[in-house]
Parts: sequence; C-alpha cells; structure tokens
Amino acid sequence: MPWPKRRKQKKRRAKQKNLKATSSRSSPPPPSPPWVELPLEITEDILQRVGVIDILNNAQRVCSTWWKVCHDPAMWRVINMINDVNSDLRYDLDKIEMCKVAVDRSQGQLLKINIENIGEIDLFNHIAERSSQLRHIRLVRCHCILFGCLAAAAKNFPLLEELHLYFSVISHNDMEVIGHSCPILKSFTSNAYGFLGFSPPRYLCDDQALAVARSMPELRHLMLFGNILTNEGLQAILDGCPHLESLDVRHCYNLNLEGDLGRRCKQQIVDLKLPHDSTYGYQFDADIFDHSIRGADYSDQSSDYSVSDDDFHWLSDTSVGHQDHDDYNDYYD
Repeated sequence: MPWPKRRKQKKRRAKQKNLKATSSRSSPPPPSPPWVELPLEITEDILQRVGVIDILNNAQRVCSTWWKVCHDPAMWRVINMINDVNSDLRYDLDKIEMCKVAVDRSQGQLLKINIENIGEIDLFNHIAERSSQLRHIRLVRCHCILFGCLAAAAKNFPLLEELHLYFSVISHNDMEVIGHSCPILKSFTSNAYGFLGFSPPRYLCDDQALAVARSMPELRHLMLFGNILTNEGLQAILDGCPHLESLDVRHCYNLNLEGDLGRRCKQQIVDLKLPHDSTYGYQFDADIFDHSIRGADYSDQSSDYSVSDDDFHWLSDTSVGHQDHDDYNDYYD
C-alpha cells in the first residue's frame, strides 16, 4: 500500500478515536438509584422494617448511602430479633452474634428490644453492659432467663418501663429482683407454660403475685395469663400496686371473683380481663391442656403456670453454646 494512503488511514482512525473519547467525556453519568435521594428518616424507617438479619446480611451492602445509614446509632434504637423456633443450633448462634452487633451499633442509644426464640446468658450480659437507656424489653421463649441472667442484667436498666415475658419461665425471686432494680416499671407481663390442671392435686402458688406486690408499686398494666395465683395473691397485688389501670388474669382458674374481691377489681381496674373472658385477639395459642390428666384436652380452659426456684433443679446441667466473638465481625463488612 502506498505510504500516503496508509498515513491517511492512520489520521482517520485517530480522529475517530478522539471523537469517541470526547463523546464519552461529555455524556452524563448514570443516574443514582431513586432510593438514594430519599430523606434520611424515611430510609431509616424502611430499613427498620427489613429487620436486623436482612440489614446485616444484605441491605447494608446495597450502596454507600445505605451503608452509612445502617451504621448510624439512631437506626438501632429499636431492635427486633425474631428467630425461627425450628432453626438449628448453628443458625441460632449466628443470630445471637447478629444481635450483639446490632446492640453495639446502637452505641448506648438502644430503647426497645424484642427477642424471640433465641437467647443465652452471654447475650443478656452483652445487652446489659451497653444499654443503660433501655425502656422496653419483650422476650418470647428465651429459656436462658431461667438461670437468673435477666435479673442480673436488670440492675443496669434503671429506666426500664415495660417488661413482657412470654413462655419464658422466671422464678419469683428473680421477678422481685427485677422489680426493685427497675423502680419505674409500669407494664409487666409474665406468661409461662400451661396451667397445671383442674383435677387434684390442685396447684396453688402466690409466690409470683407476692413478688409483684412487693417490688412493682408503679405498675399501670399487669398481665398474668394462666398463672396459678389465688385470691390472696391478687389481694396483695391490688394493695401493693395502687396505680394499676389494667389487669389480665385470663385462664387464672384458681381465682374466685364472685365476692368482695371481684367487686374491688371492677371498681379499681379500668381494663379488667377475668379468668373466663374470651382470649380473642391474644397473640399466642390459647388452647389448654390439663396436665393432671393424661391425654385430656380442655381447649377452652387454662394456659400458663408459674413455678418456684425448687422446680429448676432438673435444668441445672443444661449447657448453653458459645461462639467466638470474632465471628460476628463478619457482619461489619
């Protein structure tokens, strides 16, 4: 090919290359995803609905904006950690570590925490050491509180106003410690497992009721669904909790409220639910099994029961799995 022709082709290619480069420089960058432009408070609200697990596993990695929001302590003032009741142990331990990460990110600003179907003593210690501003605790099937860890942790929660325990057995001694440690406690729920039965021998116990009466004078709302307290225990609660506005004693079949005590309850309590009242709207299964008769089913009768410290000896050898704290650093990345 003649030299002048090759030279012209080179110039043409160079010109085309320059045109492409100029076009590339002048074209606008791709638009940001629409969610990046949302106000901070709306982004926080959306991510809080996603939940702790999805935030740590996925959402925080979507973009730099979400990464910053997911590390803002304000995002972690409310922690909602729900575990599948049928999950395996390893998955439970992962979620425990995630919960610790969430507590750490709150940087002491945690106000409300809900934990369902997981828990270990070390987790409650972790929360207690970092959450002195805590106002609201809700626990569902957190069996580790049986060993006193919640009572020990409560000493670090002087501002606690609400404590709700569902299917999480607690001793009356621990209950009293919690009451004295949280002097402004206004709402308390203690629903354990299954009413102990209608047939002899009848189980009667006022230990928990007396613990409430002695240690929770500021209560406005009390729920003892399926408890085995008697009239004596209820009388003590009314005397010891003069500000009580709502009382739920559904499925508390040891109570006899036909006489003066029943009249006092109706006069003193604004929102009163009696032992045989409907359980419509109750958030858990309210079907009842009479534990005193093998195979008997009383589907419209009792529910939970309370036990004393002496009943815990059979669980004294239970071990709780632990995981190296370094493992939860994975959720920071």
